Amino acid sequence: MSDYTDFAMLITHNEIYDDITGVLLAGGKSRRMGVDKACIEINGITLFSNSLKLLRQYFKVVMISGNRPDLAVDGLLVIPDIYTGSALGGLFTGLHHAETDWIFVAPCDMPYPDSRILELLVNQRNGFDAVVPQTPHGYEPVFALYHKRCLRHMEEMLQKEQFRIYDFYQRINISYLKWHQMPDGWERALMNINTLDHLALLEGKES
Repeated sequence: MSDYTDFAMLITHNEIYDDITGVLLAGGKSRRMGVDKACIEINGITLFSNSLKLLRQYFKVVMISGNRPDLAVDGLLVIPDIYTGSALGGLFTGLHHAETDWIFVAPCDMPYPDSRILELLVNQRNGFDAVVPQTPHGYEPVFALYHKRCLRHMEEMLQKEQFRIYDFYQRINISYLKWHQMPDGWERALMNINTLDHLALLEGKES
């Protein structure tokens, strides 16, 4: 039996987690893309809507971290970044404003976020400050779970204009969900769209 199968047996599908706030990260400038990634459509659904739907399936409260009032559908709370210009700043903003101890973050440029990976991350959180996917290519810090214990470390770095999330990870008690613990298809699930060429390649595969 695989590591993933063993762990998945502990999960109750589509449970609502009252102690976690869903945070959609929308503070990026899409410079490499040249167009607003949140509004890109894959199979007729915007990337923003896709991520929002997933978060709302699991968390009672969902907010947007980033100055994007145009995305405030159905009364969705939008919080402008306190420290602009970095993913770490977006994480800090969401965690600072959340009323729960935990936040789960997702980006606006992930076409196929996987609920199974979300559940694995959430169910691995006890005793840690953060739970983050780790693949052979590195970490996935913007589809991950963070506790308010992280706030002090985040703010210390941001005030010094230190933005490297990987340096931040050295300061906290972190658990990594490794690729061999994830379900098949994790590569597709954790994929981000960063350039028009990447988008064209993806659309070619979908057609």
